[in-house]
Amino acid sequence: MSSIPEPTPTTRPDAAPYLWCSDCRTPMRAHYYVVNERPLCAKCRPSYARRIERTDGRGAMLRVGLQGGLVAVIGAIVLAGAIAMFSPARIFLVVPIGYLIGKQMMKALDGYSARRYQYLAVSLTYLCFLVGFAVPAALQEREARERHAANRARMQNTMATQTDALRDELGELAPPAPSTADAEAAAAKLGPGPGLALVMFLLLPFIASLEFGLAFSAVGFAAIGYALYQAWTRTDGQGMHLELRGPFRVGQGPIPAH
Repeated sequence: MSSIPEPTPTTRPDAAPYLWCSDCRTPMRAHYYVVNERPLCAKCRPSYARRIERTDGRGAMLRVGLQGGLVAVIGAIVLAGAIAMFSPARIFLVVPIGYLIGKQMMKALDGYSARRYQYLAVSLTYLCFLVGFAVPAALQEREARERHAANRARMQNTMATQTDALRDELGELAPPAPSTADAEAAAAKLGPGPGLALVMFLLLPFIASLEFGLAFSAVGFAAIGYALYQAWTRTDGQGMHLELRGPFRVGQGPIPAH
């Protein structure tokens, strides 16, 4: 009885090398891209390329700054109007303003931010507060001057005006007044210099909070600080850095194939 010969095993050609896309898990057998040392298919690549372009591309800083600045302008108008009508309302507005500025900027960045955008968000938020606090203060100062001028006009030819005239006549009998240069120097000593005036303007949101007492001031300081913190955290990229490279042939490049 003849034995049946065993079948000769056929040699199967090796399978083509492949990689799995780290996002959609699609097998890639021809080409692949790399994002932060992870393989990426051609279908998933555009979303990363768009995010990088929106953050680091040409004109990205200006575009994001304009969108954040638009929210800051609207916030300054609302803040100034609220302070003019009811000054303590500022406490309830500063935090939402900081939050919305940061959120709008992060939306324009498509969720991929960098440290420079955090600095920009905080700067826009504080500039919004400066304008929102300065406009009502300037209007109040102008109204006070107009009211003072009107009162002076009503007092013409009254006893108070005659008293002022008598004081002027007595002043003529006093020693001669100092020269114009001396008067300007004395006025400069009495009033704040340019440097101090600039510092006072930059600290205006905090200085304006002092008008309602220590308790309100503490709450106002905390609200301004938390608003700036919101602008900072809303634009926090949490250290994420995207680096997109390729294309590479599967089996070549920085990632070995299976």
